[in-house]
Amino acid sequence: MERERSSGRLDASRKFIEKHGRTVLRGPFKGMQYPEDTARERNLVHRLCGSYESELHPWVEEIARKDYAMLLDIGTADGFYSVGFGLLMPNTRVVGFDTDRWARKATRKLALVNEASNVDTQAMCDNAWINSHVLPNTLIFSDCEGYEAVLFDLNKSPILEQCDMIIELHERPAPGVEKLLRERFAKTHNCRMVTYVDHDPASFPELEDVEPRMRELVISEGRGGPQNVIFLTRRTD
Repeated sequence: MERERSSGRLDASRKFIEKHGRTVLRGPFKGMQYPEDTARERNLVHRLCGSYESELHPWVEEIARKDYAMLLDIGTADGFYSVGFGLLMPNTRVVGFDTDRWARKATRKLALVNEASNVDTQAMCDNAWINSHVLPNTLIFSDCEGYEAVLFDLNKSPILEQCDMIIELHERPAPGVEKLLRERFAKTHNCRMVTYVDHDPASFPELEDVEPRMRELVISEGRGGPQNVIFLTRRTD
């Protein structure tokens, strides 16, 4: 949040919102509205214009067509995915986890503004929670900064064999995590992968209203290079 302020991204986001509002304009969560508090505190341009993790849009749409018993969002940040999935899947219980108090508060506010009453927030998801609460036919959506190497382990949580999982991979804090997870789930799941890349501001016409020198910065996801995400789906053969 301090980097967003010092880099000018927060000011650029506020100006963008003055013109375009606090409603997501593009992507599978189009129409979701952000609360004023979050808009004052975070850069939301990438969320609102639809560039944020747009590589996952086809997977999000695929998930929304399925009848999952529950959905876990591990690492909610401001609640973008927890509430977005909650709106797309109103009959599915969504539980969002984040160890950061600000993130949990922001997620609850986002759920309230959008009347997503099926979204709950909790602090920590560990193997004990999974073993006690997760149902068969659960979708787990994970962005947990390397903890995926610990959490996604069939020996610790056998119920994961009956779940589908989208896992953002963090090789810097957890070297070799992609290879590790592919090996753990090779016998039980099919695996697809996408890679996050930088997005072209010209693909999002609303960015014409952003100062030219800030256009790439406000939609940057700050990854420092390409990053992989895997989608593990239960084998039926």
